[in-house]
This record gives sequence, structure tokens and C-alpha cells, in this order.
Amino acid sequence: MEISVLGLNHRSAPVELRERVAFSEEALPGALTSVRRELRLPECVILSTCNRVELYTVIPERDGHEAKMREFLARFHRVELDSLSDRIYWHLQPDSVRHLFRVAAGLDSMVVGESEILGQVRQAYERAVAHGSVGAIFHRLFQTALRTGKEVRAKTRIGQGATSVGSVAVELARRIFRDLPSKTILVLGAGQMSESALACLKSLGTRSILIANRTQESAAAAVQAFGGRVVPFSELEGSAAQADIVLCSTAADRYLLQEPQVRRIMAARRQKPLFLIDISVPRNLDPAIGRLENVYLYDIDDLQGIASANLQMRLDEMDACSEIVERQLDGFLAYAAARA
Repeated sequence: MEISVLGLNHRSAPVELRERVAFSEEALPGALTSVRRELRLPECVILSTCNRVELYTVIPERDGHEAKMREFLARFHRVELDSLSDRIYWHLQPDSVRHLFRVAAGLDSMVVGESEILGQVRQAYERAVAHGSVGAIFHRLFQTALRTGKEVRAKTRIGQGATSVGSVAVELARRIFRDLPSKTILVLGAGQMSESALACLKSLGTRSILIANRTQESAAAAVQAFGGRVVPFSELEGSAAQADIVLCSTAADRYLLQEPQVRRIMAARRQKPLFLIDISVPRNLDPAIGRLENVYLYDIDDLQGIASANLQMRLDEMDACSEIVERQLDGFLAYAAARA
């Protein structure tokens, strides 16, 4: 038995490809069942975020499983295998274990040191546990990964000055409008990344924030925590017509705004410029929107330059972080060897 990981991330694949192989919350149970049944695997955890899609599995032997995993990913998402061939990475022990620990610690993120990924790893693990896809090996592996992520953040400065994906999106908005606090911001979604963006907007003193979410209770909770006003999700066109910037981060499996809608929005705005930042994967704003006059559309891959801007201090902490990762790795490998 050996631990493997097959995946692609923000460095190996553009958002156009990542969104095609992302696993929605609704698709995860079927995917876990299919991969274990088809490949006869005892344990599996799928981590699918805006910046990565990774399948962690316990495999009985090395030979042939990389090809089988590639074929499964392409077949499940109905994607041509050739389009994935140069974008996918494949790691076996100890590299697979080291990779997970680095992911959980935020060392492999687009925003180095970001905290959101630790919660995403925990959520992926808990969902796999609930589905019965986790046994003794992965219980130990993922609990150690979560402990590693917490220790890195507690004992190093990797998180100091670090920004989440949501706050990087706000930084982009601030570069667009130097007087951002005076502008109207429409936030679509009330999840973790939206919350980090809202916290940043609040700290900047932004006075006019509109929040729309499919679940109005979640939008109301976000307003209570960060201020702003709830707007009906069913009235996006009218709300967008009032906004200077639309910040979108939802788990929807479709475009929430398409080109014809934005044409009507721009007519209502009398062609006043509109900026849209879509950090959802799959994307929730139709890429064709960006071709309209006076409409400026950014996606999550456009944030990478900003994420790298203030990186040096966190990079100075990388050696200390790596020492923690390697120590936890040695401990887990000792457990795995004893168990074998």
C-alpha cells in the first residue's frame, strides 16, 4: 500500500482547465464512489478548490495507477485526456505526503501563507470520512496534515502580512479605484472567500456594500458581521447596475451573469465603466462579458501578480516552515513503516 496524489493547480493549469475538472459539492460523493470502485482503492480524499484539484488515494501498487487516475479524471469530467497530459502532477511517497503537508500549511498556495486552505483540507477530509472513503491510513495522514498546518502558522511568521484570495481581490479593486471606500461594491456569495473580502472592505471603511447570496440567511449573517445591505439574488441585474465593482465568489455551477444581461446593465448605467472580479472556480461570470465596451473582467488567475507583490517576508520564513513539514513527514513515515 502506498499514498499517491494526482492533481493540477494554479501553477500547472489555467483557470479555463481547472474549472473543467473541479468537483462540485454535489458531485463529490459520486466521484469518491466511482474512483474507489473502478480502481479498487481502499481510501480516497478529493480536494477541490479555486486553485487546485487533487485526488489523494491509497494504491495497492505503483504500476499502472497513474494512467488509471488520469483516465478517471478525464472520463468523469468528460475532458479530453490529451488536454490534461502536460498539466497534471503525480507524486508517490514520500513526495505525496510532503506535498499534502505543504498544501495544508499554505506553502503551495497562490497566496503563500494564506489561511483558507487549511479549512478546505479539513472540509475535504471530513466529507470523505462522512462518505466512508477514509480508513486508518488517511485518518492518520490528514490529522497530521491539519496539525502541521496549525503548527506552521503558530510557530512561524508565514501568515504575517499574508493575504487571502478574497483580500487580494480587494487589493485589485483598490488599484482600480484609489477612492475605493466611496464606491459601491456588489459581493456575490457569502462563503469563506467572500467573508475575507468583506472583512478587508470593512477595514478600508467602504461605506456602500451590497451582498447577494442564494441563501438569504447567509447574506443577512454576512451583513450583520461586516455591514452592508442584502439584495435579492433574483435581482442581480438591478444590483449590478448600482455597483462600481462586482466581486463574485460562489459555488454556482453556471454563469450568474451573461453577456446579454451585462449589455442591459451597461445600458442602465449609460455605459459608465463596470469592473467585475470573478474568483469562483468554475467561473460564475461569462468570459464573453469582458469583450463589452467599458466592461473590465478579471478572473482568479489575474490575481497572481498582486499575490506575489509582498512575498519576500513570507519567503524568509520558508526554511522554518519546511523544518516543521519535514519533522511531521518523518513522524508519519515512521508510522507507515511500522504499520507495514
